[in-house]
Amino acid sequence: MKQKIAVATLRGLSMGFKFLLLIYLSKELAVDEYGTINLFFTSITFFLFIVGFDFYNYSHREILENEEEQVGMLINQLLFHLFCYVAIVPLLFVLFLNNFIPLEYGILFYLILIFEHLCQEAFRLFNLFNKFHHANFTLFLRTAGWIGPLAVLNITGYLGDLTIKKTLFFWLLGSVLSFMFCVIYVLAKKKQYLIQGQKLSIRWRWLKKGVRISTPFFIGTIAYKVIEYSDRFVIDYFLGKESVGVYSFYVNFANIINIVVTTLTFTLLVPNLLRTIAAKNEVEIEAKIKALKKELTRTTLVVIAIVSISIFPVLSWLQKPEFLESYPVFFITVFSNGMLNASLFYHYLLYGFKKDKEIFYPILISSVLNILLNLLFIKAFGIYAAAGSTLLSYGVLWFLKRNNWLHIRNNYE
Repeated sequence: MKQKIAVATLRGLSMGFKFLLLIYLSKELAVDEYGTINLFFTSITFFLFIVGFDFYNYSHREILENEEEQVGMLINQLLFHLFCYVAIVPLLFVLFLNNFIPLEYGILFYLILIFEHLCQEAFRLFNLFNKFHHANFTLFLRTAGWIGPLAVLNITGYLGDLTIKKTLFFWLLGSVLSFMFCVIYVLAKKKQYLIQGQKLSIRWRWLKKGVRISTPFFIGTIAYKVIEYSDRFVIDYFLGKESVGVYSFYVNFANIINIVVTTLTFTLLVPNLLRTIAAKNEVEIEAKIKALKKELTRTTLVVIAIVSISIFPVLSWLQKPEFLESYPVFFITVFSNGMLNASLFYHYLLYGFKKDKEIFYPILISSVLNILLNLLFIKAFGIYAAAGSTLLSYGVLWFLKRNNWLHIRNNYE
């Protein structure tokens, strides 16, 4: 239990460092520059899921069940991702040619994307093989390992004026250091794997099966991320990067709700709930569900209250009228986070009972709805429409998942 708490704490701190960085950048950068770097962060996050293809959902299970073939499977997974790195290039051209991100950051974007993904997969593999300390160290290097030094050097004046490019160079440095740690570990501890790997070939059938099994997970993940991120790109297309900067500031600040709730509630309580569901202990299942719901509700309400109060001194500290003029957007995004957490409650219940279709279709419906609402209303009503579209989409997601769960629960009882 102590180890789980330590892991949850470290992951929470990692997300917290990123949150603090984004708030700090909102102070140091011009509003349009802040919009640009938020589009950069958003795009990296989104494309990480594309190059990953949720392939680990398939490969990790195969790796655990076939110990003698682990090396071959790992190498073939790497080959699959190398193919994805090449295949993703045409999509990146769309991103840059439409000026969502200036072309001058193109090389940095591609390098950060590749190293971030390699480190992300290494983090998952370390956890898979119970190397939790190694996993946490790679995570530390990717987050606090570069954000902390960047902030210190900027505050002390060694960096001069903080720019987007300087921030991205530090991000790339953190990812490269994290990757180097993984490589050094493999060279030092797993030399025999490299020797074995030289005799291995591409397993086409294994890869095809992996793509087929991973595709539903991938579509569901992308649909979720469309709800979360598509509004920034539509705002940029219709309104420009300054509006993206204002909107992103409020979304980033409100996201602390999800960070805290995920760390203190879902990360700690959901694994025990899933084990109880797997054991089919009806009494314990009911007790765990009630405990999760109670803790989720309490934590969400407390954090919402704290965040809602904290926004005003932060706005005063920033002294940027562009942000202050649109502060009601913040409260819409706060409610969106609360609705997202409420939908995740039913998501994990459906997941525990292996009701994948009941999870998949609500996400897909909400994603399509979100895109339509953004395209129809952002040009006319600005960032208020973006915030409202996200809130409505999460509301529909919650409603559909809740209905699916109630139907399953009635049959279960």
